[in-house]
This record gives sequence, C-alpha cells and structure tokens, in this order.
Amino acid sequence: MPTHAQEKGAIKIGLMLPYKGVYAVPAESIDRGFQIALEEFGNKSNGRPIEIVRADDELTPSVGVQKFNKFVQSDKVDLVAGVVGSNVAIAISELADKNKMPTVFVNAFADEITGKFCSPYIARTSFSANGFEYASGKYWAGKGVKTAVTMGPDYSAGRAFIGGFKRGFEDNGGKVIEEIWTPFQKTKDYSAALTQAANSGAQIIYAFYAGAEAIQVVKQHADFGLRTKIPFIGDHWVYDEALWPALGDLALNAQHVATHYPSIETEVNQKFVKAYNAKYKQDPDVSAALGYDNGKAIMLTLQKLDGQMPEDRAKFIATMRDLTFDSPRGKIKFNAQNSALLEKVYVVEVVKGPDGKMQRKPLDQFPGAGDLPGCTKSF
Repeated sequence: MPTHAQEKGAIKIGLMLPYKGVYAVPAESIDRGFQIALEEFGNKSNGRPIEIVRADDELTPSVGVQKFNKFVQSDKVDLVAGVVGSNVAIAISELADKNKMPTVFVNAFADEITGKFCSPYIARTSFSANGFEYASGKYWAGKGVKTAVTMGPDYSAGRAFIGGFKRGFEDNGGKVIEEIWTPFQKTKDYSAALTQAANSGAQIIYAFYAGAEAIQVVKQHADFGLRTKIPFIGDHWVYDEALWPALGDLALNAQHVATHYPSIETEVNQKFVKAYNAKYKQDPDVSAALGYDNGKAIMLTLQKLDGQMPEDRAKFIATMRDLTFDSPRGKIKFNAQNSALLEKVYVVEVVKGPDGKMQRKPLDQFPGAGDLPGCTKSF
C-alpha cells in the first residue's frame, strides 16, 4: 500500500477543541476520554508513537479555519480530530475536502455536516442531531405531552437539535407552539426567553443548552419559580454530570435522554469507567465517552491500516466507515455518509443513590433515528 514518507515517525493527530469559553468543560472531558482511548493502544500504532498537537478553536469559525490551516501547513499533521461546535465544523469542512485531510469530528452534530457538507475526507464518530433528538421528541409525545415550547442557542447545532426534537414530537402527535432562540455565547440573561416560554401555555419547555449556558438557564428557570409551573426538559448536556456541582439539587429528578451514563452494565463501559476513574478520580460524563469513541475509532482505523496513512487519504475515512466496534454507549457502526449511528438512546432520571450522591437511574431505551438526507456525493 503506498504511504507517506513519514511512515517511520510519529503519527501526528491535530486535536481541535474549544478549551476556553462556554464549552470549556465538555472540551476538557473530551480530551480526557480521547487520552483513555489512546492509552488502550499504548499510545502507539504498529510501533509508531502517536503525537497529539492541540489547538483551541475558541468555538469561533474564523479561529477554527486559522488553526486548521496551521495543522496542515505548519504542524504537518496526518489527520484532524475533535471539534465540538457545528459552526466551526461547517467552516472547516470545505478546507478538509480541499486539502484532502482526514478529519474525524467528535461532536459537530448538525445534520448538514454529513449531509450538505459531506466529504470522503470527513467522518463523525458521535451521531447526528436528528438521530438523537428525534427519538427524544417521540418519547415525550408518547408520554402524553401534547404541547411544548422550545428554547435553544441560535446557531447551527442549536437549531439542528431543536429541529430534531420538533420532528419527532410532531410526527407522534405533539405540537411545538413556539420556538425561542437565544444569542449564542453572547448572553447570560435568559429572563425574557423564560418569561416568554412561561406565558406560552405549553406543558413543557424543551431545551438544548450545554456547558456554562446550561448552568445559567437551569438556575434562572428555578429562580423565576417555574419548576412547578412548566418543567424544563432537555438532554444529557442540560443535566451533564460535569455540571452537577454547579447545579446541586436543581438536577435532581430531572428526566432526560442520554447516549451514555456511567452505570451502563456492559463490560466495555465498565472497563472505560474504571480506567477513567483511575486516571481522573471521577466518573466520565457523556463528553468523555464521546472523546473516547473519537480516539478509539481513529486507533482502530490505524490498526487496520498497519499504522500507515494511505497515499489516498480518503482510504483512511473509508476504512473507518467499515468499522463496527463496541463502545461504552453501545455498538458503533457508520452509515454511507461516514456518520456514526446511535444503537441506543437511554432515558434516565437523576436520583440520589444509597450513598447520598446523585446518579442516573435508567427508565427506558430505544434505537436512535436515522440521519437526514442531504449528501449528494457517493464515496
């Protein structure tokens, strides 16, 4: 197999994450999970060491483009991993395609990443927004909720997640009577949006927020006395384990969909949780699990390629597309557009365990939905 000239040296992976700002907490968890995956392989592939080159995209598309170009032109990386923000992923997708640089997104959930912006050089190891949130909308409609008002940050991922929920909810008999968008990364005051939601007459607020924004909006929902008037329902990012120290009892009794939680009783998950606890002295949150999957998929792909990057770099992504492996969240396989699918979506409730500490109690589980169409290329 033809390979690059640096086949005897280190394999360089450019890891791009928003290490500062509203998604700094999930970014740190992703990085930690990524490291756990690489350590399973001894940080080597076929004897070649793995070298990580980190960059902070600041959750800003123009910065992401700048850092991506540095990866390619100066750092000479073999592939790019990470990327949380769909806004950043969209900005660098064209560059990945143009530079024929294998780019393996860890999050970047917006449907168009592997739809409109699909590329033989791009894969996503998490899942699409529709794959996750459609199932959530279907679940809550099935529980007898008839009306909802939605809240989310006004950017690509926010609209993708809320759009997925709306499709699932309305396809199964529910009605979203109002959609409320808040400025992304530009506000800490959700009073106007929460007041508007409370006055909508809907049964629930369904929201997508993460990191620091999730903490602020959940706290303000409680401060305004809305917990008994209109429940604030979201997903695993709204009530992320990493946010529990800041949320305290506000996370208690929250029911939400999740793709991973530490007590999933599979051998693969318990091995991951044990390794994460040994290294970081805490349970992994969902972002850590996503980081692990990102690193594991890359290492398994390199293993199949005998630790060599093929001359035709699209073959790296094509090899990843053919992978099937057990991850902490369940079995991972990819669709024809290089996006990983969700075998299972879990419904959990945050409760206090016998030791008085908060934990997640499983309530239900079902398969994730399919991805939206939109990719016009064939690989």
